[in-house]
Amino acid sequence: MANHFYQDTEPFLAALANEVTVTFNLGNHDMLDVAEADIETLDFKTYALNPSTTLLAFHGWYDYGFSEEMAGADYVAFKNRFWFDRRLKRPLTDPELTKEICQTLEKTLAALSDQTLIVAMHFVPHSIFTLKHPKVKAFNAFLGSPAFHDIFRRYGVKEVVFGHNHKRFSPQTIDGVTYQSRPLGYTKEWQLTRAFIQKNPPTTIRGNWTPNKAYHAIKDLATFKAYQTEHLATELRDAMIIFDIDDERTIP
Repeated sequence: MANHFYQDTEPFLAALANEVTVTFNLGNHDMLDVAEADIETLDFKTYALNPSTTLLAFHGWYDYGFSEEMAGADYVAFKNRFWFDRRLKRPLTDPELTKEICQTLEKTLAALSDQTLIVAMHFVPHSIFTLKHPKVKAFNAFLGSPAFHDIFRRYGVKEVVFGHNHKRFSPQTIDGVTYQSRPLGYTKEWQLTRAFIQKNPPTTIRGNWTPNKAYHAIKDLATFKAYQTEHLATELRDAMIIFDIDDERTIP
């Protein structure tokens, strides 16, 4: 959503709630400047979708379990050098936080055992969705935890929606749990942005070409703004996941 929850996100959600029912959970960027008590208050929210179906929204966190690149203390040093979350003031270590979150998740799922659940979380719940390029594999440490999938599997959760890694995946079912991730992401990551760049390769880039450089070369062009306006609705639809609650099918 935004780096400043109280200043930017909360007013936006309030305005959006005038039009539709709004639920949300916090990602790491959303937690900037948010008191830990508020982070906890906004966590593990349930919403009845019909008498037998409940949406469970929780934040999640990470415990370095998706990476084998270094030792535990080295992850902390790496995080404090390169990762956004060094700016967050959380009360426990990352593994300790994740352990507490997993304990709460188990208690919550046990209490909802008579419900069909749709789980929405921010962080990554399975290693299949982690980063594969050797240059960025160390950052998998901060994506999520394999403990989440183990809990979902044991408690019979069938549908999980997540984000965090800014990559859209087709639905994948693992051990009976169907995972979907269709994040909107930053404008530079949008499909319409990539399509525009492919059709209109920028000629002003100096040095090595990168997607980030390409985006900054075209982002202020009138032609790109017009293209964005034309294709924005399609981009937003592609980032949606729609559930048919009556028969529990997902509409592609």
